Amino acid sequence: MYASALALFVTGALAQFNPLHHLGGNSPYFPGPNVFGISPDPPPGCTVDQAAFTSRHGSRYPDPSAYYQWTNLSAKIHAQSFSTNASEFDFLQSWQPVLRDPAPEISELSLGGYKELYDMGIDYRWNYPDFYKENTPYVLWANRYQDSVFRVVDSARLFARGYLGPNATVDGSVYVLNNTDPRSIANSLAPSDLCANYDDDSGGANATTWADIYVPPIVSRVNSLLSGLQFNSSDVTQFPVLCGFETQITGRRSPWCDTLTQQEILQYEYAQDIRYWYGTGLGTQLEKNLMLPFLTALIQRFIDGPNATYNTTTSNTTTPPFHPNPLIATFTNDGQINQLAAAIGVFDAQPQLPATHIPANRTYKSSHFVPMRGTIGFERLNCGYQGLHMRIKLDDQVYPVPACQQGPGRSCPLEQYRGIVAGKSAAAGDFEVECGIANTSLVPVGQDKTTFLTDLGLAWDYQQTEEKRQTTNRANRTLLLPL
Repeated sequence: MYASALALFVTGALAQFNPLHHLGGNSPYFPGPNVFGISPDPPPGCTVDQAAFTSRHGSRYPDPSAYYQWTNLSAKIHAQSFSTNASEFDFLQSWQPVLRDPAPEISELSLGGYKELYDMGIDYRWNYPDFYKENTPYVLWANRYQDSVFRVVDSARLFARGYLGPNATVDGSVYVLNNTDPRSIANSLAPSDLCANYDDDSGGANATTWADIYVPPIVSRVNSLLSGLQFNSSDVTQFPVLCGFETQITGRRSPWCDTLTQQEILQYEYAQDIRYWYGTGLGTQLEKNLMLPFLTALIQRFIDGPNATYNTTTSNTTTPPFHPNPLIATFTNDGQINQLAAAIGVFDAQPQLPATHIPANRTYKSSHFVPMRGTIGFERLNCGYQGLHMRIKLDDQVYPVPACQQGPGRSCPLEQYRGIVAGKSAAAGDFEVECGIANTSLVPVGQDKTTFLTDLGLAWDYQQTEEKRQTTNRANRTLLLPL
């Protein structure tokens, strides 16, 4: 049931308008629409000889605060004797939150997330069949996020299971980066966690202005369909959240998906866009720059090429050189995905989002790259006499960089793209200075760089045992992949 039902609902095969494609960060994964009409296949005369991606974790169960809202909503519904003539609300009489065992489920990957990541690994293996050779080591990286929440690390593990197949337990290693260790300044998959000046206000005044415009009419319409039960603004903004979460948790389309009209879903999607744009994206001054050190290091890996070899900083002279796979895989959270989206250049021509109306023809839609398992991908195109080029994909679709799209398939010459990123980094200033970090004794200003993509001997990654899921700081800092 899961594979057939959820696949149909998420891909939109059963309806022209699919609300699951318009829920921003609350959407289950779906391949994004081909906004620019560019084939995702390599352009004629080009091959992909190196690739990378940074992915959000897969679909998950709700965090504690969200689940608390669900249980409160359920209690409110069942405390009333109500009726309705609207068939889309008939389910309310028996509705309960769908979690069966909240204690171990809260905040972790759902079954839908497991499927997304395992399938993702297989898809990448098929898309780049020449990248991995059997029985060879494969390294990937994951943000620690929290000591007791494993959804990001589990996403990396499950991807590796799909990508490597049965040998994943032997050949795959996840390096888990401690994003709160002071030595990891600008050198993790969540550098904002060490930035004192970081402030994700979820869109702030712009989000409030838009909510005050679009939410009250929804409340009025919904309440007009119910007798004996009245919802408020906080209630109705949970409807689309429940639509996305219940669908990917159960594998069946949630009845909440039919409680809002198409226009109302699109208004909610725009609220998600404002939340990300002005929370951690191009509508901010600091937050939009926080993934630039990572992006700079990633582009250097492409400059070095797929056959590069690196040494580690460990004092153990027996440590072999690091010869990475041509596919660079990293996993983190939605805030960092949006910060990276702000840095890569594909939205640089997007005007600031207005808080009073939905602009026509905007290219920035959070649903297209920040859903569960949302992914920003990079491909190095080797185009022979035409040279090396960079191509960027958001949820599998090509997005050109407006300032640099003269290459094959509207790609950007690799060296020119490096220059664009360098210019952004220079304008952003030193990470520590901009973040307001007072103590620079561990990492001097100017050395706030990302090196973990080439150095496997850093002190702020660690091993997490699968049996007890307890973190340690052992000398062996890789996470093996038993399931």
